[in-house]
This record gives sequence, structure tokens and C-alpha cells, in this order.
Amino acid sequence: MWRVIIRIGYFNDVGSRLRNRVIQSFQILGLQNTATGTFESPAVPRARAAQHLASVLQAIADPQQFPEVDPICELKHLWVYIDRVSPEVLEEE
Repeated sequence: MWRVIIRIGYFNDVGSRLRNRVIQSFQILGLQNTATGTFESPAVPRARAAQHLASVLQAIADPQQFPEVDPICELKHLWVYIDRVSPEVLEEE
């Protein structure tokens, strides 16, 4: 099983419009906002983790695909971790 952890930031995201749109996508994927400002998936099979990553990249590839997003909005940083969840962690959950 694998876990996806994401942290993302933007330049010129007026009113957090892109952030709010991307967060909707994260929630649909089952990623939860943590207290550290990251979004984390539950432990999922490897193929599902790859799908999570592909969906995130698609959502941020063209911020102007969303009409409410400011035309000068752009990605500031994207940190993505995909790590294997040990059996011990799965037992604790």
C-alpha cells in the first residue's frame, strides 16, 4: 500500500480561487488536509497512488482552465511524496 502527500502553493491566487478548486479535487480523491498544510491520502494500492498524482498534475497544469482563476495565477511550488506504508502503520490505522 502507498500514501500520497502533497503540498502546493501559488503566485497571484487572488481570493484563493485556484487553491479552492484544487482542494475540491483533492477531497474527491480522498486526500485530507493535515494540520501542517499538506494533503495526505489514506493507504491505497500503487496504481491508485499514481492516479492521485496524475489527477493533481492535470488540475494544476493549466490554472486558467477554471474561469474564476486570475489570468496571472501560476504555480509557486508543488511537493509530492509517494511512500510505501509499512504493515505496522496499517495495523495502527
